[in-house]
Amino acid sequence: MSEAHQRAIYERIDELSGYETVPAFSQAFYELIADLLSGSDGPSASVRDLYLQYLSIESRYHGALSAAAATRQLTATGLQDATEKRDIGLRSLLEFINGSAVAGTAEVGRALLAAECYYHLGLTDLVVERLERAIAQGADHPLAHFALGYNRYQLANQTFTTEDVEEGDRQVVDEDRFRLACLSAVSAFQEGLADDDFDGQLHWWIGTVLRAAGFSEAADASMRRAAEVLSDSWILDIDDVDADDPWTADDAVGGFGPITDNEIDEAADFLRGSFQRADLN
Repeated sequence: MSEAHQRAIYERIDELSGYETVPAFSQAFYELIADLLSGSDGPSASVRDLYLQYLSIESRYHGALSAAAATRQLTATGLQDATEKRDIGLRSLLEFINGSAVAGTAEVGRALLAAECYYHLGLTDLVVERLERAIAQGADHPLAHFALGYNRYQLANQTFTTEDVEEGDRQVVDEDRFRLACLSAVSAFQEGLADDDFDGQLHWWIGTVLRAAGFSEAADASMRRAAEVLSDSWILDIDDVDADDPWTADDAVGGFGPITDNEIDEAADFLRGSFQRADLN
């Protein structure tokens, strides 16, 4: 293993942590992949090289956003151009990532890296497939289970709901299959419970998905459990969480909840201040 190569990976991860456009969960997920690829064997080295290329693509993307925001010159067109450049890089990189399987933890890291690329490309079905592969090969980590649960839930929304323009929200078009898909997401979240601080995040998401599926009592119980765990750990006064208000709970869990319309609007204000959420679609 090249120590300089491994050091370069962590330097890239540290660089990404300085950008406000990189969420905390991504930081933790990047470190998980880096740890999986820290071996001295050949497969780890080959996948580690691909991972460094991925981090470089992300650094260029977020660096471009940050530079444009600093000069207040980022427009919707500029944002689209930056995203398209990143997408081209990710698609090209995936041709190499999806080559021959490797062995051990390097294969787990390869599957998680592919899942991350597909996530940025909006290919949720492939994200789920790669995460399931990684977990089957030994990625028994709360972050991996969280990512699988989250993306299964997103896939359920994409597949079994449709946008109601008049109502301004999404409507379920196949309730039975939507519920089954939501329960599959809940199962993934439950697999990640490890009796530690991160359990609060998982319990909150379990409650969120159960609520969406129509299991209100179970959802309320999960929200209360999330409040209890977070109250006992690092962030939350239990009185701050209303089980009937998922966005209050989302604020309490420190930003690991879904990206809301308000957050998109705030991001637009941060980046430029002159375009609306519709411009980002």
